[in-house]
Amino acid sequence: MPAVTRAIPLPAGFSPADPGLIGLLGFVLATSTAQLGHLGIQEESSTFWVGAVFGGVVQVIAGMLSYFKGDNFHFLVYNAFGFYWIVVPGFLLGEQLQLFEVAGGDRGLFALAFSILAFVFVAAGATHNTVLPLTLLCVGAGLGLDAIASFAHVDAYGIAGACLLLVASAMAAYMLVEKFYSLTLGRRLLPVGPPWWGYAGDTAS
Repeated sequence: MPAVTRAIPLPAGFSPADPGLIGLLGFVLATSTAQLGHLGIQEESSTFWVGAVFGGVVQVIAGMLSYFKGDNFHFLVYNAFGFYWIVVPGFLLGEQLQLFEVAGGDRGLFALAFSILAFVFVAAGATHNTVLPLTLLCVGAGLGLDAIASFAHVDAYGIAGACLLLVASAMAAYMLVEKFYSLTLGRRLLPVGPPWWGYAGDTAS
């Protein structure tokens, strides 16, 4: 039985750009801006626009472009967190307009759901390199602490979660720089560590 090719056939000689470049950029800008807002350093208006555009639209575009590469991992990850970042600014907008406001407990459940999802992604991410699963672990733990803060109404958990998400953003920025230089210069300048285990499935990071 012939093997099934998941990637969309491209014209001969055509070399597509890696959608992970804009996907990582969107994640870094949205996550860092939002966490600085949680820590009182950034205004919520910035969180709304940066989150909706870079976290939402840009990551969804990256996810959809990953579909054409046959990259199931990034297709799901970028789309999942892209739509997350479309919903979160909606929470802020509803709060400002006092329209369809979402209670703290419901926000906590939303953050908890994506915390679990990030942990689910870790095992698959570990087939790419070392930095990626560590980033996902920080995302999962950070969102988990965010959820606890919403349930328990304890600011310390939210601050700890914001710090972990800033660490995740820094690691994602590191992967973005590494990916950009490796693709434009044709050689790896920054180490991202070996995969934790191998899998002959999706394309590597």
